Amino acid sequence: MTVTPPIDDVPSGYLLPATAAWFIAGGMVTAPFSASLARLTTSATFAEVILVGMFVPCFTWVVQSAASGWLLPAMQRRLYWGDLGRTCFWGSVALLPAAAFNLVVVDPPRSPSAANVLASVLFMTVDLYRRSTRHGVPLVWPLSFLPTICFNMALFLWASRHWWTP
Repeated sequence: MTVTPPIDDVPSGYLLPATAAWFIAGGMVTAPFSASLARLTTSATFAEVILVGMFVPCFTWVVQSAASGWLLPAMQRRLYWGDLGRTCFWGSVALLPAAAFNLVVVDPPRSPSAANVLASVLFMTVDLYRRSTRHGVPLVWPLSFLPTICFNMALFLWASRHWWTP
């Protein structure tokens, strides 16, 4: 049986301000990708694309944070939140190639963005698994990330379904 250390023993990089900074940085890095999607739409305003492109990705992080906040002991919760924040940031960085492609290419096809999103999801799933298992967070948490983010992608597709038609 693993003994969970007291909350006072949380590494400084996993305190709430540091974790919040990772999530904020992840949001800031997601913004160029979300904005670049406006170049791919045929019937959506820039404001709608930004709103959906920034709001929908938050779903995964809110669900994962809320559920772990409710069900994990304090120390594991703080470690898992820190891991989520780091994974959010690095997964957002992984979207930058598609953002650059969408902004540079004259009439960019949609498939590179879709492929980049799938690659980012795979990267985040592996990264979160690696980070959280190293911290002794139960396996169910990093594994629950994948269905959560798949549902998140379904929400995005539903919310943007009218963007892609002439």
